[in-house]
Amino acid sequence: MKKYSQKDNPVMFSGYQFILGGIVMVLLGFGMGGRIPHVSVSALLMLFYLACISAVAYSLWGILLKYNPVSKVAIFGFTNPVFGVLLSAWWLGEGSAELGWNALLALILVCIGICIVNVKFEKQA
Repeated sequence: MKKYSQKDNPVMFSGYQFILGGIVMVLLGFGMGGRIPHVSVSALLMLFYLACISAVAYSLWGILLKYNPVSKVAIFGFTNPVFGVLLSAWWLGEGSAELGWNALLALILVCIGICIVNVKFEKQA
């Protein structure tokens, strides 16, 4: 991604990947006998929501890789489970059951880890 995004727009590159990958997966799914017998409005909204989250996350990842070294960007991947829990708890209405002290501690530890990796320390001679 880093190599290709130097010449091309990473957002457009991500879009091409999502469109081509989606077409291939739909064709393979239907070709192997998969069918969608029932489609509801809520299912389509959820699919749209998940597609938007994936597209935004992958596009941001590409933009970050274009302007930063991989070692600095990779650490942000550790925020995925934290935001996954937060978004799931919000979207599914789970409330305090999933947003307790464990989630708060995880978020704090992930943020501390990101800060440690990104802080430049002065070398003492």
